[in-house]
Amino acid sequence: MSSSQIKLSKFELIPNEVLLEIFEYLSPYDIFQAFYYLNSRYNDLLISLHVRINLLNKYKKIFDYYNYFLFPLVPYNIISFRCEDICDRLIYQIRLSEFISLKYLTIFNLNIETLQIIIPQLSKLEKLIYLNLQTKNNINIENEIIFQRQLPLIQTCILNLNKKISFQNEHFYPNLKDLILNQCNIEDLGLFIQNYTPQLQHLTVTLIDGKIPEEIDKIHHLKSLIINSHTIPFHRLTNSIFNLFRDLQRLSINATGIEYTNGKQWQALLSSTFPQLNCFQLHIIFPQEDVPTSDDRIQLLKTFETLYFRQRKWYFAFIYCPSMTNIEFFSLPIINKKIDVNLYNTSIETTMNDEHTFKNIKELSLVLTDPNETSSPLFNSCFFNVENLKLISEFREYQPFPKNLYVDISRLVKFSHIKSMELIGMHFPSTILILLDYMPNLHSITITLNHLNKMTKTLTDNKICQHLTKLIKHLTIT
Repeated sequence: MSSSQIKLSKFELIPNEVLLEIFEYLSPYDIFQAFYYLNSRYNDLLISLHVRINLLNKYKKIFDYYNYFLFPLVPYNIISFRCEDICDRLIYQIRLSEFISLKYLTIFNLNIETLQIIIPQLSKLEKLIYLNLQTKNNINIENEIIFQRQLPLIQTCILNLNKKISFQNEHFYPNLKDLILNQCNIEDLGLFIQNYTPQLQHLTVTLIDGKIPEEIDKIHHLKSLIINSHTIPFHRLTNSIFNLFRDLQRLSINATGIEYTNGKQWQALLSSTFPQLNCFQLHIIFPQEDVPTSDDRIQLLKTFETLYFRQRKWYFAFIYCPSMTNIEFFSLPIINKKIDVNLYNTSIETTMNDEHTFKNIKELSLVLTDPNETSSPLFNSCFFNVENLKLISEFREYQPFPKNLYVDISRLVKFSHIKSMELIGMHFPSTILILLDYMPNLHSITITLNHLNKMTKTLTDNKICQHLTKLIKHLTIT
């Protein structure tokens, strides 16, 4: 008996249960490439597997293996499918309707032609419990998207299609609990939730317009509501959609307009409409001319400094930068993971003083300008969890740099947490790479060739060179 046969015979002793545990850590491509055709036992075992397909960022060779071998072999075993709409694969090669056991479906960067082909196929996927369809950001869909398919087991549905969605059917979605819609009319949304989604608990929606018809009753099963609305005035939104949902426990509003920043109006509305509310979040944008002075902003903040808000620990803040056209008003701690600020020309006014105000911020775009006589850097370590740092220079040629520039940056972020740094703009101090000496976890730098040439003298420093060679895994020169 050869050594290879001995090794195979020993491998044969491994029970199926252990093999199945091993397969959990391998892709279907690796599993079938390695084990199929070895013997009948392995063939039978592989054909019985639940198969999870992920075609994101796969080479053509791997896709062809899936398409010409694996899909025809086990079409009824595929329970999860993730892919991107590229090369017309979903039009001419992949037939989703053949995967009748599919439970999880995610497709990114959809084109309109592909979307029109996919939607009719969804009715064949009766076991689907998770659906996530995302169109390209720049896609231009002229007509509204009409959703008419029955998905009896669907629990989570994400339709980010950059176009108004209309539900025109009489099919119930009895198991739908989480729904995310990119664009929807208030009237269509209210009728759909009341009539067809008796178990819906979490809704995220971008509303475009409309009003709730009088015949719609109150909806009691929805517990969480996240609204994006940049075209609907405060009173129209609150007089229509809010009257529909009286049992909310979480409410989050992302909107445009200073009328959304009046604490007295919010307190009157929330206290009378949502007795069970335990989480309330705002992120509002409006033009600077609406609140031109610091005193104006402080007066607005005082409308949120009431016993009602303090008891619930709901705090808020303005972030103001004169060089930007808009002011932001948001709940604390801020839920966004990205933020843009000016090192010397940004003021943050809050209803609380807490070091955890910006604990969720992972990516900071920091604009560097010459400080004026009245400006001062932001308070110490307010962005202590930042991992991705973008330094945006607005310095002019031959302009002297602030002598405390590096110290002021170090007071704002923790250099030891930084994992990637990008330099954007025309002019930086030639010594900027000295910062590497204080960033032990940095592994990625993006820098222009022009900047790199100007910093050549700095690169003669042995310590800097050691950091570049030992730490940096990704160097992008633009």
